[in-house]
Amino acid sequence: MALSEPGRMVKSARTAFEIIEYIHDHGGADLDELTDEFDLAKSTLHGYISTLESLEYLVNDGGRYQLSLKFLYHGTAARNSVPISGQAAEILSALADETSLVAWLVVEEHGRAVYLDRAGGNEVAQAYGRISKRTDLHGPAAGKAILAHLPDEMVNAIVDNYGLPARTEYTISNEEDLREELSTIRRQGYATSKHEVALGAQSVAAPVHHDGKVLGAISVSGTSNQIDDRYFEEDLPDVITTAAADLADRYVEQHG
Repeated sequence: MALSEPGRMVKSARTAFEIIEYIHDHGGADLDELTDEFDLAKSTLHGYISTLESLEYLVNDGGRYQLSLKFLYHGTAARNSVPISGQAAEILSALADETSLVAWLVVEEHGRAVYLDRAGGNEVAQAYGRISKRTDLHGPAAGKAILAHLPDEMVNAIVDNYGLPARTEYTISNEEDLREELSTIRRQGYATSKHEVALGAQSVAAPVHHDGKVLGAISVSGTSNQIDDRYFEEDLPDVITTAAADLADRYVEQHG
């Protein structure tokens, strides 16, 4: 999905969503905390909160506001609107069983990697990702697999918009190095990430193609203690590219 062009923003709408995101990121907030954070008069902030609560997007839990389950309603609809999501569950489950790792389906939206579905894995491995997580494309293997197959102009726009922030000392943070990495991914058909998202985190991913476009990526991830170097470098690439090809075939069967 291409990055949207900047346009006229309605300040009140932006403020409302910033409040929602703050409450999400902090696991809830009370009126005083929100007033301090947004540098708004308490009466103004109360107006935003009252509106969001009356529309059933917030719940008041003893003076502390939380996001309501109405977001689940919208989130489920958004997830179901991604055509590839409906064919991935069985493949992810089989992949997780075969590798004893966490299997992920990742897609691109607004120049970000979005973790859409998952199967398997223990709590340690899952700590590096969660369903609905949005993150940089240039760090995780799945993000790089997608980025390698986007049009050059879109890659340029993503880099210009988000930069290449380094999560660790191993993250690719130089555009020239990124271009070389993407070229390698296109040539070999899969991507790897080793300590680039977090120290100890590793992943291998392959893009899912249809009609000349990349629909997303399938990946497996785990810790360096779980994946030895030989398995990571020699076996997992074949396993993951086979799974991605299987998902592409199923997509074609479903959508033509």
